[in-house]
Amino acid sequence: MLRSLRRRGLYLRLIGLVVLLAAMYIAFMTNKYYLLFITNLVFFAAIVLAWNIIGGYAGQLDLGTTGYMGVGAIVSSILSNNIGLHPLISIILGGLSSALLAGAIGFPMFRFGVREVWYALSTAAIVVILNNAVRLLIGPYEYYLRVRPIKTYDELYLATSIALVLVFLLNHAVNNSRLGYYLKAIREDELAAEAIGVDTRRYKLLALMIYAFIVGSLGYLYVVMIGYFYTYRFFDTGISVSIAILGIIGGLGSIEGCLVSAFLLRGVGEYLRTSLAHIIPGLHLLLYGAVLITLGVVEPEGIPGIARRFTTLLKTTKRPVGGVK
Repeated sequence: MLRSLRRRGLYLRLIGLVVLLAAMYIAFMTNKYYLLFITNLVFFAAIVLAWNIIGGYAGQLDLGTTGYMGVGAIVSSILSNNIGLHPLISIILGGLSSALLAGAIGFPMFRFGVREVWYALSTAAIVVILNNAVRLLIGPYEYYLRVRPIKTYDELYLATSIALVLVFLLNHAVNNSRLGYYLKAIREDELAAEAIGVDTRRYKLLALMIYAFIVGSLGYLYVVMIGYFYTYRFFDTGISVSIAILGIIGGLGSIEGCLVSAFLLRGVGEYLRTSLAHIIPGLHLLLYGAVLITLGVVEPEGIPGIARRFTTLLKTTKRPVGGVK
């Protein structure tokens, strides 16, 4: 019974997401600027959902998103552009390279008990290290794709939408699996999880590699979206921090909250950047930061907490005065 209810809930959420993506496309398909704008939102929603696996379920404040995305983008672009492999194979291999890198980085950190703020600082430092290492290897130049498998904005929107749906389904699979239960136990109290026999190192490493595989695979789509590869555009700690912020405000472990956070806050940030940056440089960052701080102060649990308060308020307003039914 419980399983059938969960399956029905998943179907309803999936249908809702597909309807939303279709409605966005229908609304903006005639304007290529806005079509690329919503494509960017869909892409970052997929990235935030990927971060939710390591940051939301496992509770690890990972700031290395663009490091894994950049490595995956480099590998998949070289395999597709220079060697001529099929883009889908290149994407998978790019994701695997990011997952292997994450395993090589995560294993010693989890083995020696790197946690909380030190884990966050370590992952942020990895992005900087990878940025400088890649610049030494390939130089600080822009590398354009000679072969573009996705030739129109409509195809790009379809590809990013499919990616978002797949990451959405993977989140649900993790959430309702034994892995998800173990990760949430680690998030709530890692020492208590170890005490009851959970192999915390193993499951944190598995969550990290799954997350790295997803963002590494999505790296190729980002290259196609902007048309070229540039180290500063990929290995960017600022973007990594913003992804973590969107995931935290979306509510740790909340799939729907992460989607709302990515679409709403990323959309507001991009709109402010395009509409106000030419008037007062940096004003969009000030306003965007004010929105984030306000949300953090008002409701530390993020969007799920706001939704819970709103639901409670509605129930209170519907209650008859004097308790008369």
